[in-house]
Amino acid sequence: MDTGHRQYLQQRYATSGWHGRGLAARRLITGFDFSGSELSGWTLLRADREGRAMPPAIRTLWHRGNPAAELLSIDVWECGSIPAAHDQLLEVLANVQSDAVERRDGLGDIAFRLGNTMALFARVNVVALIRNGGPTTVEVDPIAHVVDDLLVRLSEP
Repeated sequence: MDTGHRQYLQQRYATSGWHGRGLAARRLITGFDFSGSELSGWTLLRADREGRAMPPAIRTLWHRGNPAAELLSIDVWECGSIPAAHDQLLEVLANVQSDAVERRDGLGDIAFRLGNTMALFARVNVVALIRNGGPTTVEVDPIAHVVDDLLVRLSEP
């Protein structure tokens, strides 16, 4: 991301109040993966691990009911530190083509959403992006909370 766009995002999302800050009592999450049983009522269609990417990423696609209608995309990046996770979160925000993204509370250490169709958050050193992937709009907040709860358990000391 170029410097000007980064400065715009830092100002728009007031990063000076949260970037690099996290709960000291939490431990870094390592080896995160999906088994397919994490989301009740959903089936894991595909999980691609991009281990050579920096940071390493897991890109998944889930369906419920008709696979051509109700699809969720969940991308997870495992970063080396809290500041690196916050940098990755800014990178993802830079790729979202909407000014309607807003900061939200109650999810992760820092979180953003786009209506009820996209949730982006960082929990300790992990960044998660949950979004609709099919023609039927699926509310992503309940799914985001399940993923966040899993990350909280993995980060407990």
